[in-house]
Amino acid sequence: MLTNVRTPSPIAPTRSLNARIWKRDPHEYYVEEHWCSSRLFDEVTFEGSIYDPACGSGRIVRSARAAGYKAYGTDIIRRSSDCRDIYDFRDPWPRGRPKPDNIVSNPPFRISETFVDLALDRCKRRVAMILPHTWLTGDKHSRWLETKPLRLVLMMTPRPSMPPGHIIEAGHKPKGGKKDFDWFIFEPDYRGDAAIGWLRRDDKERRYPNSTAAT
Repeated sequence: MLTNVRTPSPIAPTRSLNARIWKRDPHEYYVEEHWCSSRLFDEVTFEGSIYDPACGSGRIVRSARAAGYKAYGTDIIRRSSDCRDIYDFRDPWPRGRPKPDNIVSNPPFRISETFVDLALDRCKRRVAMILPHTWLTGDKHSRWLETKPLRLVLMMTPRPSMPPGHIIEAGHKPKGGKKDFDWFIFEPDYRGDAAIGWLRRDDKERRYPNSTAAT
């Protein structure tokens, strides 16, 4: 377990914000727009508490709480008061700590597969992860997904911006993402084909009142 990680200094963008090209974050810390998680909790019902093992600035934790869930987060760096503990999710699960009901996260990109596997092993009910849309179409990741209990994919529209955390911490508000991201929702005991849907930023009503997304 990591116990003392120094908070990194802000890094200036390598190009203008209009170019939407930034220096890669060394800790794979990228920040989704607020609506990505708030709309998820509008559409998908979770039973029990929400845990984010890569909580970053705490947006998912705060969205879950706003939706009425008990929620908490951990990360390798404490970036907000929503981070309960400094903990590397790849480390062994702490002895005596109960397994979380649900795990919802925007995982570090380069170790996303590891996060999904660990989350499925450690949660009781549901895992929801923000992952690149190309995982559905690329040969390697699509074959990997076929081996997992994937219940639902929600394609986020419009395309969300997901800049490195230091851009947000510097007070900038970049818009217009360049890559597509989806919510991939897994259930450890699910067997069957995955459903596909859309998560629209501007919708005000639940789109899946009778689907697996709401049960």
